[in-house]
Amino acid sequence: MKSEKKSLGEIARLLGGTVIGDPAAEVNRPASPAGALAGDICAVWEVRDLEKIQGGVHLLASTDAFVSRSGLTGISVKNPRAAFPVLLSLFQAVRKDRGVHPSAVVSPHAAVSPEAWIGPLCVVEGGAVIGEGVRLRANVFVGEGCVLGAGTVVEPGAVLLEKVRTGKDCLIHGGAVLGCDGFGILPAAEGNGPVKIPQLGGVVLGDEVEIGACTTVDRGTLDDTVVGSFTKVDDHVHIAHNAVIGKNCIVVAMTGIAGSAVLEDNVIMAARSGVKDHTRIGRGATVAANGGAIKDVPPGAVVSGFPARDHRENFRVQAAQQHLPELLLRVRKLEQAVFSPDESRPEKKKNGDGK
Repeated sequence: MKSEKKSLGEIARLLGGTVIGDPAAEVNRPASPAGALAGDICAVWEVRDLEKIQGGVHLLASTDAFVSRSGLTGISVKNPRAAFPVLLSLFQAVRKDRGVHPSAVVSPHAAVSPEAWIGPLCVVEGGAVIGEGVRLRANVFVGEGCVLGAGTVVEPGAVLLEKVRTGKDCLIHGGAVLGCDGFGILPAAEGNGPVKIPQLGGVVLGDEVEIGACTTVDRGTLDDTVVGSFTKVDDHVHIAHNAVIGKNCIVVAMTGIAGSAVLEDNVIMAARSGVKDHTRIGRGATVAANGGAIKDVPPGAVVSGFPARDHRENFRVQAAQQHLPELLLRVRKLEQAVFSPDESRPEKKKNGDGK
C-alpha cells in the first residue's frame, strides 16, 4: 500500500501549475518546510518559510516566491494554499482490496458490489446495499436497510444502524455511530415515568460528507436527519434527531446540534459551539467557539458568547466585564460620599417585611 513517486511534470499537470526546473525530476514525498529533505516537495505560501528550505527541495509556491530567490525548483501555481490538499492527495496511499474477508458476516439478503471490500469482523445485515468501491475496513456494523454510496469508506469500529443512507465518496471515521435513536422523551407525569418516543426515521448523508471519530448522528422521529453534500463534521460532535444540515458546512469538535435545528449552506460551527432545538442558522453564518445559539442567526452573521450575539457586540460586553471590579469600587465610593454609613448598607435598612 505504498504511494508511488511522481515527477515534477506529472504533478504540475495534475495541479495545473508550471514546472520550474526539470520536469523529469523525481519527487519523493510532500514535506513540511522544517522537515523537507532533498527530493521532497514543500508547499510554501509564507515568504518567511523559504528560509527553512534546504537545498535540493522542490517547492510548490507562487511565481513571486521563485522570483525572490534564484536556483529554486518546483511548481509555480497561483494559489499554493489551495493546491496543497490536492498535492497531498496525489501521494495518499490507495487500498485496492475487494471482496469479503472470511471473518465478516454478510447477510445473503444484502447486496454487495463485487468491487467493494468488507473487512475483518464486519457485519452487514439484510437489505443493506454496499455500492461499488465501498470499503468497510474492519469491525464495522451496517444495519438493515442501509445504503452506502460508491466509494464510501467506513473506518474501524463505526456503527451504522438501520436506515442510514450515504451519497458517494463519504468518509465515516472510527467510533462514529449513525442512526441511533433520537432522544425523544416525554417527561414523567401523573406518577408515570418518562415515556420514550419511538424513532422511525433515518439518517441521510449527501456526497463527500465526512463524519468524525466518535461523532453521533441520531435518526429522525418521522423524517430523516440530513447532512448535506460536502459538509465536514469533526470528532466528538452530536447531531440530534431531525436536524437538517446544509451543504459545505464545517462543524468542529465538541459541537452540539439539538433536535430539529437547521443549518443552512456554508455554515461554520466552531469548537464547543451549540444550537438550540428548532433554531435556524442562516446561510454562511458562523457561530464562534463556545457560542450558544438560542435564537435564529441571520445569514452571513458572526455570533459568539452565550446566549450568542453579534461577535463585535459580544467583544464589547466582555471588555466591559473586565472593568466590573473597578466600577464596583467606584460605586462603593459614591455610596459612601452620598449616604450615611447606615444607608450605604442595604441589609441594615430591611424592616420586618424584608423591605
